[in-house]
Amino acid sequence: MAYIGSPPLERGTGLFSQDTFTGDGSTTTFDLTNIAPDGGGNELQVFVANVRQQEGTSNAYTLGFDGSSELKRITFTSAPEAGEPIFVLNPGTRNAQQLNVVNDNTITAAKLQSNAITTAKITDANVTQAKLAADVIDATKLADDAVSEEHLDVTAITGNTELSAVAAADDVLLVFDTSSGTIKKIQASNINSAPTITSISPTSALTGDGTGNHTFTITGTNFNASAQAHFINASGAEVTFDTVTRNSITQITGVIAKSSLPSGGEPYDIVVLNPNGQTAKKRNQVNIDQTPVYVTAAGSLGTIAGGAFTTISVNATDPESAGNVTFELQSGSLPAGLTLTNTAAEGGTAIISGTATNPVANTTSNFVLRAVDAASNTTSRAFAITVNRTYTQTSFTSSGTFAVPSGTTALDAVLVVAGGGGAGADHAGGGGAGGLIFMPSYPVTPGGTITVTVGCGGAGHPTGGRGSTGTDSVFAAPTDPGKHPTGDVLTAKGGGGGGGGNVAYDGGSGGSGGGGSGHGTNGIGTTNNPGATTQGTQSGDSGAYGFGNAGGAGVRTGPGSLFGGGGGGAGAAGSIGTPGQCGAGGIGKAYSIADGGQTNVYYAGGGAGAHYNNSFTPRPGGQGGGGNSGNAPSDANPGQDGTANKGGGGGGSRGDGGKGIIIVRY
Repeated sequence: MAYIGSPPLERGTGLFSQDTFTGDGSTTTFDLTNIAPDGGGNELQVFVANVRQQEGTSNAYTLGFDGSSELKRITFTSAPEAGEPIFVLNPGTRNAQQLNVVNDNTITAAKLQSNAITTAKITDANVTQAKLAADVIDATKLADDAVSEEHLDVTAITGNTELSAVAAADDVLLVFDTSSGTIKKIQASNINSAPTITSISPTSALTGDGTGNHTFTITGTNFNASAQAHFINASGAEVTFDTVTRNSITQITGVIAKSSLPSGGEPYDIVVLNPNGQTAKKRNQVNIDQTPVYVTAAGSLGTIAGGAFTTISVNATDPESAGNVTFELQSGSLPAGLTLTNTAAEGGTAIISGTATNPVANTTSNFVLRAVDAASNTTSRAFAITVNRTYTQTSFTSSGTFAVPSGTTALDAVLVVAGGGGAGADHAGGGGAGGLIFMPSYPVTPGGTITVTVGCGGAGHPTGGRGSTGTDSVFAAPTDPGKHPTGDVLTAKGGGGGGGGNVAYDGGSGGSGGGGSGHGTNGIGTTNNPGATTQGTQSGDSGAYGFGNAGGAGVRTGPGSLFGGGGGGAGAAGSIGTPGQCGAGGIGKAYSIADGGQTNVYYAGGGAGAHYNNSFTPRPGGQGGGGNSGNAPSDANPGQDGTANKGGGGGGSRGDGGKGIIIVRY
């Protein structure tokens, strides 16, 4: 297309900028490189396809703001055709930027006249470090009072390298001296930082013979070059060092005569004083001639079993030296069999060890140990050790002889249980339990022997009669060498047999009585008597040591309804037969003699009574070895035998009584 007048210049003359674009047939907006002058579109020259365009909303284009709110955007009314060249001449814009913007590091000393920089010439916050070349401003370039705080950018301080470490004592700071109204330098050590005390060493000092000096090292922070230190005693009086040396900002050494620190003034406080009047105090830091310190708490050192080997330690330390603390028995006594030995372990440890003598009864030994340090300072502490009696149990399940140990004058306890009674046959009563004796503190003669007789259980009747009575169990005979004159002959009576279903209907008497039978020829509603107990009081005793009870009566409540009574037990009588069920065996008694007091075991339970036929539920024997009942008259399901070595009564029908037992604990 032909130009109207001369074509656009390829390079501007004067102060202008040129932008070149190419139309694509759809784009209407184009952004200039530089901001257009305030005069707007009339000051621009815009050419499309070499034809100058007129500015205005109803003409070719308008000038407006771009996305950054700068006056740079040309918007055409219609998009230039694809491939059409677009030229924009922007007069004076670049030159204006050159006048307003100073590139970094371009101002040099040569560019500034002397005294050129005054308060009036500096716009607030305009001067930054980046705009100035090195050494550009010296004293000749600044007018007096030209720079004030309002003309300093924060980077004048924040732009410098930060000191990350704590300021050294000889580092220099700037401060404003209010007394003179001027800025002065000051060493960091003279800034008002309060001292602190971390520790003093030693914390315990020995007087010895009283001559010489103590040397103490105090550590902390902010110790001024002229810092001082002193003690304060327990009465609040100041005690000064003979010499004080400030080694560093964190350490002071003080020397004082031993005679100036008597033990009566402990514990001593330590004080550090800076010349500016600020102080630090650490209380109760130093002791003189301190006594040993126990690590082991006072009181019980434990409980041990008699006859067992044990090792117990007691520890104390000397806070003033590395010497070992030793121990001595000050008062009281250690348990028999134990001795005290001093060792160097952990600064001083007493070992109490040995095999503790088994006492007659549980025994606590109280004693006081004295701890002694290298300077003969002492500390005492009370302790105790308990030795429990350890018992030995001997169980006899058959007859024999008990040998009394040498030195044993009394047995802790003796349990004697006789053989249980056998049950009757058919609709019979349960067998009674063997009689039971529990005798504590039984006197004996040391080194002697005692006869032991263990009773057997009675047999259950095979054909319908009463069961057999169990045999007695006996501990000691009158002439035994081990029997003490005051000790009884302990006789437990055999259990009574259960009543028979056809003959001998009543239960037999015994240690505990047998149960009565449910006899078939009696009138309806009649009963057969139970056996009585024959376990009486031991001669010379209160009766609390012999145990036995009667059996339960049997009953006939109708044709074929025949219910035997339960045999008596050491703890309770046997149950009476009632319509619909037979009697249960009486419960026995429980003792923990068999395992040294750990577990309760029942002995001497009665046997249960039997029914006439097997249409009724069997009944239980008494706890403690009593036999359960079977179903009568069937021989295929007889009653259960009493438990052996518990003296239980046999269960009806036909159950045998259990064998007795004798247990000695000493």
